[in-house]
Amino acid sequence: MRPGHHLLFKFGDAGNGTSCEKKFTLTRRTWEDYKGTRFYNGQQALVVERCFNRMEEDASGLSFEEWNPTQDADTSQPPVAMLFNSSELRTAGFTLREVIPPALEAAARGGRCRQVRGWSAPTSGYGS
Repeated sequence: MRPGHHLLFKFGDAGNGTSCEKKFTLTRRTWEDYKGTRFYNGQQALVVERCFNRMEEDASGLSFEEWNPTQDADTSQPPVAMLFNSSELRTAGFTLREVIPPALEAAARGGRCRQVRGWSAPTSGYGS
């Protein structure tokens, strides 16, 4: 078996056209427990629709099985949120970049802020 724990996943929709459910703006050296996961300043809670774990039985490391969050769950506890902390992706070598949804892109390019479904397009310095 190859060392390390590997996951494959498909991002979900957080209801705002992105997979970012919440971006954390916290003071220095503080953290917030959000749905059972710890987040620090600048990190994001990313919604995951499907998650696959690498199977230990496959020495090649090429077989994955879908994680079922309800299987073997403790029914006396609240259900587990299908969230990833954005910092987990950065440690895996991913470069994260926020992308403006197409419906908001025109407003962002024009430098004006337009309200769409409770989300405001940024006025500058975003997405690069």
